[in-house]
Amino acid sequence: MKKVLVLMALFVMTTCVASCGKIHYPELPDDAIAFTMGTFEDTEHDDSLFGTIEYNDRIYIPYGTINKTYNQKSINECIGYLIMDENSTSVPDSDNKNVRIYTVSDDPDNNYLLEFDETIKLMNQPVFYRALDTKGKDITTPKFIDSLEYEFWE
Repeated sequence: MKKVLVLMALFVMTTCVASCGKIHYPELPDDAIAFTMGTFEDTEHDDSLFGTIEYNDRIYIPYGTINKTYNQKSINECIGYLIMDENSTSVPDSDNKNVRIYTVSDDPDNNYLLEFDETIKLMNQPVFYRALDTKGKDITTPKFIDSLEYEFWE
C-alpha cells in the first residue's frame, strides 16, 4: 500500500511539474482576422519605427512584455493572426497562421492586444501592443504587463 501511495505521489508531482508554467493559448477562431503589419514613425523621438496592428478602427504599437503575474487568466480570446508583409524578414504567407493576436483580460476597452508566435518553443514571450489613441491618457494597465519604456509612451 505504501508503495502505491509513493507511486501516486510521484505521478502527481511529475504531472504538476510538467505542466507548471505552460500557458495554453485559445484556439484560432473560424472567423479569425488576418492582420497585416503596418508601420508608425515616431517623429518626436529619433524617428523610431514601430510595427502596427489595426483592430476595430484603432492602431496599436508595441508597448511591453509580461511580468511574473502573467498566467492563463491573462488571455481573453484569440481574434486573429498576423500576416507578415513584404517589409518583413519573413516571406508573406497568408496560410501561415502561427503569429496570433489576442485580447487580454482586465482590459474591457481593448487598450491592449497580445501577440504570440506559436512556433517559438523556447523562451517565448508575448508582446503587448497598446492603442495609439491612449497616449497621454490615464488608462489602467493590467498588472501582468510590464512596459518596455519606449520613449513614445512617456
